[in-house]
Amino acid sequence: LPYRSSCRPDRNGISLSASSLLPPNLTVPRGKSPLVAREGDTVELECLVSGKPKPIILWSRADKEVPMPDGGAQTESYDGVLRVVNVTRDMTGTYRCQTSQYNGFNVKAREALVELIVQCEYPA
Repeated sequence: LPYRSSCRPDRNGISLSASSLLPPNLTVPRGKSPLVAREGDTVELECLVSGKPKPIILWSRADKEVPMPDGGAQTESYDGVLRVVNVTRDMTGTYRCQTSQYNGFNVKAREALVELIVQCEYPA
């Protein structure tokens, strides 16, 4: 059967059929964890996100005691990418990407983990 999305009127106007909605899903691209970088590099931690509506992704450290590189507890991403400029060794660790609490569905937030390893910059 071909994919069909239909709208049907109801008392409030238009309602979307279930076929136009997809629950959120998160995956880490192959080869993107662990991600190894040198001090001073710019890195992009990446989670692939799918779903309709596409959820906002929240990035945080897996160890909640350690702040994000910007000093906050978490960072929002609309494309699933966390870009970190001028990485340092104290940024080494596990990062969690997860769907925001409100993700268009009454489902538990999805999450995935990305490992970042920052090595010393050696003099040339």
